[in-house]
Amino acid sequence: MPSLRAYRFAVLLIAAIVAGSVLGWVSPQLAFALKPLGDLFLNLIFMVIVPLVFFSVAASITATRTAKVSRITWVMLAVFLATSLVAALGSLLFFLVVAPDPVGSFPLPAAAAGAAAPSLLAQLVRTVSVPSFAELLSHKAMLPLMLFAAAFGLATRQLGERGEPLASVLQSGADVTIRLIDYIMLSAPVGLFAYFAATVAETGAALADAYLRLFTAYYLFGTAYFVLAFSAYAWLAGGSSGTRRFWTHMLTPSLTALGTCSSMATMPANLEAAPKMGVSREVGSLVIPVGAVLHKDGSVIGAVVKCLFAISLFRLEPTPTVLMATVAVSILAAMVVSAIPTGGMTAEMVILSAFGFGPEALPLLAVISVIIDPLATLLNATGDNAAALLVDRVVGGGTAPADPAG
Repeated sequence: MPSLRAYRFAVLLIAAIVAGSVLGWVSPQLAFALKPLGDLFLNLIFMVIVPLVFFSVAASITATRTAKVSRITWVMLAVFLATSLVAALGSLLFFLVVAPDPVGSFPLPAAAAGAAAPSLLAQLVRTVSVPSFAELLSHKAMLPLMLFAAAFGLATRQLGERGEPLASVLQSGADVTIRLIDYIMLSAPVGLFAYFAATVAETGAALADAYLRLFTAYYLFGTAYFVLAFSAYAWLAGGSSGTRRFWTHMLTPSLTALGTCSSMATMPANLEAAPKMGVSREVGSLVIPVGAVLHKDGSVIGAVVKCLFAISLFRLEPTPTVLMATVAVSILAAMVVSAIPTGGMTAEMVILSAFGFGPEALPLLAVISVIIDPLATLLNATGDNAAALLVDRVVGGGTAPADPAG
């Protein structure tokens, strides 16, 4: 079945993780002996992550040739940011109440000891800059690298014809590194099997308990966000009649998102459903394709979960500064997932880099993506219809359709 094929790699990863966990439980000695295979997988990821981010971000900037930005585009970007903020803030508050310490008794990695919350200004400077170019070429400096790549791509684009040869090189580099990531990810089942075997041998049942808490919290909030937030967006756009139209035509996009596990594959269903929901063709034809790439509320919520998991794991005090950084980093991490097609654990590296955490927790964060993927894809894909309704409401004159009498 096509719907099952879409999830087969995720199922394979879950099976590898479960098998590794069982091995770590029943044969710790063998699990420790296999740990170098997990280290090898992580090293391969770390080796290619820097060129992947640089080429992908720089190439995406050079490929953007449109100089004039329409009013619809500005409204669309504002709506994307607003719904991402709602998702990030809402999920952060929910998880702080329901699962304030998701890691619980999970042992602290040795390299994580001594983490302390920096001041807001120090956190900002450390997050966006490094002292030297050499330190920029490190998987520990993801955000500075992204900013440098974006500036490099912008400078290349502004050179016009003189920059076109370099733009072609950047695009080719992006294609090559993405293919390399595809090759490396073929080893992910073996690498994660070995890593989780050794991790469970060290931690026992604490790891499974932590993931169960995260799974429960994410699916509770994600389901509530799907129903309540999308209903609120539809109501703001078109009143109660707009809400009814929205949900009447949401079944096909929702089933497509769950069946294909892809926002891009859901785009045709969204384009077909949006006019029936009351979205104009002009708005829908722009918002839905762009939203399939940039607008990912499910990924934002997932990034909040990963941030809180890392904060709990490294015993960082959740001060207001840290929580503000969590919201900003979560939105940025979701954008990273959008900008780099294969991901390659880049979003997780952004989270660890932003908070100054070591890379030893990378597989632990990456597995969260597998756990939450079905609901995250549903929110990512179908949220574009809700965003299109809001954009149409703003650019269409500001008057919601009147509810029918009675």
